[in-house]
Parts: sequence; C-alpha cells; structure tokens
Amino acid sequence: MTPNGKAKIPTKFYQEDIVQRNNSGSYGIVLRCWHDSYDTAPPQDQHDPLMRPLERGEVGVSFLPNGIREILPESEFTLVDRMFQPGDLCKRSIDDVRSGVITSVDVKGRLEHAISGEPVPNWKSMNDIEIPADVDIGDYVAYDNWIGQLFDEAVVDVSNGQLVRLPELSSRLTVGEKGSDIIPPPATVGNLFGLFSRPLRNGHSATVVDVKHSVLAISWLAINQSLSAEAAQRISRPERFWSGENLAKLKLVRSRAEWMMRVGDKVILKDATNLPSTRHGKEGEPYGVIEVRVYVVRETQTTVDVLWQGGSTETMLTTKLIPYLNPDEYDCWPGDHVLWKGEDEKRVAVVQSVNAVDRTATIRFGDTGAIELASVLELDPHGTNDWSAVAPTSFDGLGVRRGDFVFIHREGTTNGLEKPKVPRIGEVEPWVREAPIVHADGHYGGWRKTMADIGMNIAHRRESDHIVEGRIRKPGPDNTSLNWFGEVSNLGLDGSVEVTLPNGAVAKYPLERLTRLYDTLEQLEDLWGEDGVWQAQPNGDDNDEWEETDGEDEYVMEVEADAQIEDIRAPDNEVHTSWWDHIVPTMTTVPADQQDTASVSQDPSSTLRSSSPDVPRDATEKEDVLVDEAGINGEGGDRESHWKRFEVLPEAPRDHAFFNSTPSQPSRNFLTRLQKEYRALSSSLPESIIVRAYEDRSDLLRSLIIGPENTPYEDAPFVIDWMLDSDFPQSPPIAHFLSWTNGNGRGANLYEEGKVCLSILGTWAGDRNESWSPARSSLLQALVSIQGLVLVKEPWFCEPAYDKLRGTEEGIINSRLYNEKAYVLSRGFVRRALEVPLGSLESEIGWLYRKQGRLAKVLCDARALVEKSRRAGPSASSNADADEGGRDSEPAVPRLTTGGIITLERTLVKLEALQQVPVTP
Repeated sequence: MTPNGKAKIPTKFYQEDIVQRNNSGSYGIVLRCWHDSYDTAPPQDQHDPLMRPLERGEVGVSFLPNGIREILPESEFTLVDRMFQPGDLCKRSIDDVRSGVITSVDVKGRLEHAISGEPVPNWKSMNDIEIPADVDIGDYVAYDNWIGQLFDEAVVDVSNGQLVRLPELSSRLTVGEKGSDIIPPPATVGNLFGLFSRPLRNGHSATVVDVKHSVLAISWLAINQSLSAEAAQRISRPERFWSGENLAKLKLVRSRAEWMMRVGDKVILKDATNLPSTRHGKEGEPYGVIEVRVYVVRETQTTVDVLWQGGSTETMLTTKLIPYLNPDEYDCWPGDHVLWKGEDEKRVAVVQSVNAVDRTATIRFGDTGAIELASVLELDPHGTNDWSAVAPTSFDGLGVRRGDFVFIHREGTTNGLEKPKVPRIGEVEPWVREAPIVHADGHYGGWRKTMADIGMNIAHRRESDHIVEGRIRKPGPDNTSLNWFGEVSNLGLDGSVEVTLPNGAVAKYPLERLTRLYDTLEQLEDLWGEDGVWQAQPNGDDNDEWEETDGEDEYVMEVEADAQIEDIRAPDNEVHTSWWDHIVPTMTTVPADQQDTASVSQDPSSTLRSSSPDVPRDATEKEDVLVDEAGINGEGGDRESHWKRFEVLPEAPRDHAFFNSTPSQPSRNFLTRLQKEYRALSSSLPESIIVRAYEDRSDLLRSLIIGPENTPYEDAPFVIDWMLDSDFPQSPPIAHFLSWTNGNGRGANLYEEGKVCLSILGTWAGDRNESWSPARSSLLQALVSIQGLVLVKEPWFCEPAYDKLRGTEEGIINSRLYNEKAYVLSRGFVRRALEVPLGSLESEIGWLYRKQGRLAKVLCDARALVEKSRRAGPSASSNADADEGGRDSEPAVPRLTTGGIITLERTLVKLEALQQVPVTP
C-alpha cells in the first residue's frame, strides 16, 4: 500500500492527448495534467477555468470545436490519439524501466469542412495534404544565406456576409472561426471601418473565410556556416518586416513535426475535387467571390517508429505508448554520442545498445572502434555538467538529437570543437525581447505599431490598387540552394548523423561538421526559466539585525548582556587584520563534555523545528541515534582532540573555493553577527557536522557533513565551502559544494558546478518563510537544513515537482535508480577525501575513516550489498514492488543493478588499497 493507505493510481493522460468524453462523444485536447512539473498555484485573480490546482485523477481539457475548457475526472474520457514527434522519448508503461526514442511519425486524419462542418469521406494521409496551408509563429524561413524565425504576423480576411479585410492584431484567427467579437470595435482599429463596402450591424456574427498574412516580422538568427568568413561578412542581415511581393523571396523550412496533422489544424488538400466547399461574397463587390476549400482535422490516428534502448525498432500506434517525462540523467539510446569516464581518463564513444534493467550499455569507442560493455553510471550523455543556458558559452552538450536543426559546415572544415562536443548558434535580436506596448486608446506601440501600420497601408491600397502579394513556399525537390541547413533525422551506430535537407533529400555527415541552431523561442524559454527558478525572493520587511524575540517564528539566540564589540573600523588607508582579537574575548568556550547541553535550547532540534520550515521534524529527532551509530564519539579525549565540531584556525586553506576572492573590510554589524553565529556553531552543531573558521579571513568557512545513516549518502564526506558577503546577514551566505563525482552526475540540490540549491540560501525560489531572513536565519540553520533536507533517504523527491510523485510507480522506480547513483558516487567521495589532502579537515578525515574504522565499515557494507544484489538478480533492483508495505523500514539502497556493481567495484578496489596503507600514529 502507498502512504496513508491510498492505492496507486497510474497516470492516464498527458498533455496534447486527444480524448473523447464518454457521455457525449465530444472530442477534446488535454491541456493540463496532475503530474505537470510546473503545476503551481495560479494567481488569485485568475479566471481561466483550467488554472485552478488539479487534484490527482483530474485533467484539464479544451473541447472541440467550441473551445470550452473544463477540469474533469480522467475517468470521464477515453484516449483517442496521442501526439509524439521525432526525438520524443517514450515507454510502454510507467513501471517499465526500458524506454525508446521516436524516429519517425505518420499521421492520418478525418476531416470536415472548416465552415460548413460537412465531413470529408475516408481517412486522409500526410501525402494528401498540400503543405503549407499557411505560415505560423516559430516557422523557420531562409533568405540570402540567413536563417530566420517567424516571430509575429498580422492581417486576415473576415466575412460577415460581405467580404471585409482588417488587421488581425495578433488574435491568431483561422479559417472557419465565427463570432460577433471577431471584428473589433472602432476604438480599436481607428478608421479601419472606412475600408468596409457597407456599414456593419452591431452584434452581427462574422466568419473568417480566408487568411492572408500580409506582414511578417522575422528574427534573423544565424548565417550559412558553410560560407567563408570573407563571404559571410559581405552578406548583411535581412530586413525585419516582410510584405507584398517580397514574401515570395522567402523559403519556408519546417520541421518534420510541424508538417504533421493535429486535431484542430486547418489544412488544404492537394485534390479537393467533389469535396465539400462554400462560396462567400457577391460578384461586383470589391472583393468578389471566395470559394473556401479549407478543412479542419477532427480526428487523428498516429503511428510511430520507435527505437528501443536495446537496439530493436518497432512500428506501433501511439495509444500503446506513454511519454517518458522524467528521464534518468544516464539514459541514452543507440547512436548517442557519450563520454566514457573512467578513474583517470575520458574517451569518446557511441552507444550501440542499452540494457536498462542492468543499467549497462554496449559502446563503440571512437578512437579504436572497439566495442565494450560499460556501466551507464560511467557514461556522460550530456557533457554539460549543469551548464547554464544564460552562461556566456557556445557549448551545448554532446552530439545532437533527432529533431535538432543544424548548420552543415563545408567539407574539409569543422565546427571548431573537439568531438563529440557540438556548438550552437543563434542570435536573439533585441526587439524580440520587447514587451507589448498597448496605449490607452488600444493602439500598439514599438515595433508592433510599425507592423500594424504596414498592414493598414496594405489594406487601404487594396481598395484602389492591384497589389502583388507573394507567398512563402517550401523549396522544391530540385532546389539545392539551402542544403547547408537541415533537420537531424537519425543517428548512426558508426557516429554519423543523418540530416534531412530542406528539399527533402537525406544525407549523412560526421558530427564535427554540424552546429546546432539555437532558436528564438528556445532562448526566450531558457531565460524565462532561469529567472523564474533561481531568483532569490526578497525579504522586504526583515530587520537589519538578528533580533532577540519570544515569538515562535523567530530564531532565538542567547547572548550575554555585556557581549558588546567596540567599533574597530580601521583608518581609510589601513587594512584591518586584527578583527579576531575583538571577538575572542567575548566568546564563551564551551567544554566538550558540555556541548550537548550548552546550546540554543536544551534540544537543538526544538528551536530548529519551530523556526525553520526547511527542516522536517524527523530530520533532527533521530540525531542522537545517528551520532552513536556513526561511530564518531570515539573514546573521551580522543574524540575531543580529533573531532572538534567548531574551531577557528589561523589561516584559510588555499584549496578553499573562495580563497582567491577579495576580502571586504568587515563592518561592525558584520562582526557583531559573526560573533553570534560562532556562538551557535560552537555549542549547537550535531556531531556529524564540523565547521572551520579562519582568523585571517573572517568571510570564509568550511564545513564537513557526514552522510546520515540509511540514506544513499551514508558514511560519505560532503564538504561545502562558505563565503559571507560584506552585507551579511542582509544577504544569505554563499555556498560551494566540492563535488568529487568525476563529472559522472550530481546529487539532488548539490550540483557538480558547486551550487547548493536551497531556499534558505536564496538559490531556490521558496515562500517568504523558507527564504533567508537576517532576523530568523543562521549558518547553523543552513547547515542542518542541508543535512535534513538534502542528504535524505529518498533524495529524488527533493527535485522540483517530484514530491507529488511519492507513491506512484514512476516515483518509486526513479527514486531507486537515483539512490543507486547517489550511493555509488558517494563511495567515491570517501576515496577522494583520503587520497587528496583537504585543507583544515585532513586530520579529522584521517581520524574518522582510518583510526575510527569508518573506511572498514564502508567497505564491509558495500561488499555485502554487492553480494546481496548478485544473489537477488538484476530485475529485483529495477522494478517497483507490487506492495509498498515496509518501504519506510527498508534500506535506502536495497539492491544494485549490474551497472551499479561495475562502477562500485572500481571504487572498492581503490578503497581496499587505501585500507592497506599503514595508519600513522
């Protein structure tokens, strides 16, 4: 049973699923699901019926063709079709660890006339469709060796019995749409009604009968990479706005996914003979008669080709598959370019096949061509190491993926990076970032006004002039002028990349001749996501000082009444170096045997629980047990001399992450607060955390946290370096995690680049009570939060939006795979800490692991786990239990996969060699 006695409920629908309501037969598109990763509370003034928080088992649906939106139980719907596109990941079921990648998609649809609703007989395939019916935002266009992206468009034709034309004003109208609000009021379109051949009656329903995008705004991204530098410099960036006959100079380059029919799409058939049509307008009227042969897709059936991790391919209906929404960071598929990372080397390889149950992969090394079996935990499919999209770099991971658009460098040249790294290019023009400007009278400002003015001018001229208006078209099969650009359609096992060119031809290229396109929409999404996730929340009403208060929400600190610090500001031309002299006399030294009682309160956890929503209740209640079982207590004076929880050393170590930072002049407020911080650290740190401060650098600290028992981090050393800004405590401390994973993956909230993701540190968006507060927060609280919230039994659920998946099949599987990775990698932390001396903590680490026998415990526990896993077999370590009873009491890592064993064995050999080294007295 799941927690709270709730039965497992498998997720049934996913975004963009086509569903049919059981009681009415009406069709709809799924827009929201319970498991959406971004499912957050909507604004209080949000009136969209789909924007309230979903309960489990509910789904948000937009019904066709009326667009009514409702949240209803999943049980009221039947799945009709499921949309995939090339490059998407899929599984057969939630509890299957094996996955596949979509290599091609075929869609057929049932159509009806867009206006009359008369059905078109028989299913229609993509071969029956004339593409494109029209252009849309996000489409790529090419002109004069440049690739651009359609960013906005305007001007459509509408009809209310007579034919009239007016700017669309970004309403995205399509043929067949009806309503009394299609034609805007005069206040919105100014004197546009002067274009109408006769006055319009108020409230008259209009129908869109034709769409003509008369003006396009294009963001030009990058130039042809096969050109020489000299040739590229001679070609200027094309114009932003395109209209009239110039539209015919543009070539449309759409992805394979964009060619596919989707429910609700408006399409034109190559042969519409004897099919439904409608006629609009009158002879002799300004715009004459328009015959509409546009059809709307009402139902689809999608078939895909799937390349499974094992290397087999299969053609199947998409309703037999589910999207793979949360892939493991080690997941890879045949043809992927990866880095194999051994103890002391890295080698380029291409994946041949993957055994997802065993977590092993057959790989082909690029340097020798040799094919070997490897653990997926030793493979890096990304090469980004927590790369940030806003960082100033052109490196975008390893290899390319199906569906990527790429530039092709001319033969004999490369993309400039060492294989298998691939750069990406694409410049976002500044105007694209501009927010819409709408004046009080309803008129646009900025570039949108320029665009609307061009459209208005065209509409006026149509009344009296014959205007030649071109149409963007796809390059024909014989047009090779754009064959320096294309879409990745497949990956070869030999490392080659298959690219579908704009004219439909297919060619293979070596990876080093490709550069990926970084388009406008992708860049804007990345920038928005970075701001939305990582921006620290302000504490607008926090006090400037660490207040003493009896309130339950405050962090209480006991300070002697006479513990005052003199003003020690140095002369302007003098560097102050004796700050420690002013702190030492006021600090009370707590005897080691009294440190557990001379604390913030009789039980340190009681204050932390009441003051910090970051620390769960059970994170500190078991602290005493963890200390004893960790074996840190030792014998009397031996522990006191070798495991001091807090100590101030004369000099900061040169290997400190912030050693080369410029120290700021400590202010009186800074030193006053620092004294209180030291007081808390010296008296209230749990036994499994030690901290070192430095006399010569008041702004630096180093902490060591020993992984708690029955977590995947058990017995492993976690070292975090800290720096305090000059305005501390107004700003939170800055943390840097010393990651020793050899680039083989990160932990939850602990990134390989050093970032510690936690709301109290301002590196994760939390509510006000979880964020850093000068009045309520402390270094002690931050340290215990890391131990209690990050180094936990099931760290996968610490990831954003994963907590809701507790108790689901998907959550159980992903959590166990994550725990295995965390356990195996953190065994390597022990090796790293013993092999490479760590400033300020070398003696403590040696004492704990060598003299206190912690290394022997690590080896014994790991060997026992390996033997248990081999007896149980690989399948037992991958699939979720049918009954979750007893999960709370079972080990954090009950078994290992074959791949986990392979990687762990390499580390154990090194640790056993270290154990043989004589212990220095």
